[in-house]
Amino acid sequence: MLKIQGILVPVSTPFDHRGDVYKAKLKSNVERLNAISLAGYVAGDPLLTAEEKALVWELVAASAKPGKLLGAAASAPSVRETVALANRAAELGYQFALVRAATEYAGETRSLYYRAVADGARIPVVVDGEPAPEHPNILRLALTQDSANLFAAFKSGAGAALVAVANAIPYSVQLIWEAYRQREDEAGLDWQERIRPLVALVEAHGVAALKCAMDFNSYYGGAPRLPFTPVAEWIKPLITAALHDLKS
Repeated sequence: MLKIQGILVPVSTPFDHRGDVYKAKLKSNVERLNAISLAGYVAGDPLLTAEEKALVWELVAASAKPGKLLGAAASAPSVRETVALANRAAELGYQFALVRAATEYAGETRSLYYRAVADGARIPVVVDGEPAPEHPNILRLALTQDSANLFAAFKSGAGAALVAVANAIPYSVQLIWEAYRQREDEAGLDWQERIRPLVALVEAHGVAALKCAMDFNSYYGGAPRLPFTPVAEWIKPLITAALHDLKS
């Protein structure tokens, strides 16, 4: 059974001036992230086409350091397409698929979506952000995405975390996990408070704020893909201040 523990980075996809996947910058970002003892990467921006997702998965897999966990964000409205995406990721060496049902699915329809995807997927399925139905190919994983309360989530039993701000400040985020593992509560709470301002800005202003933080902290964020637009000028000094004394 696949074991997933620690910090997972939902890899931000960079785009060039034409709006295409910026392959060189994506590889560079992942290669820099490799230097941190992160558990691994989840790749596959929801705004990407199926072909672009396969390209991103291939680039991330080729750039990732051996031993890093690789997860594919493989959600699509239909079971058929989600299974196809998950199995394409499996062919590229991915170890699990992260899946979220469409918002209009409810009740038994929602449960059936997950179970049918798990039936067809050749890699384990992790349900994104909600309780998962019972199925032998669905991992029962305590995965938190609450970056504002990361240390508390680990203390409460979460075994892994998907942390968007780790694209910009991976070492600072990793230090929270290390403090938890070493039972250094004071250090863990200290680093949690240090990252809180940036987490708040990203939660308030979305992917544009995350990409701006990456640009300011020596990673490549670039412009977000439409319909998202770059952050307003007045937000940039707030991001700069939030990055003060954070380790990249």
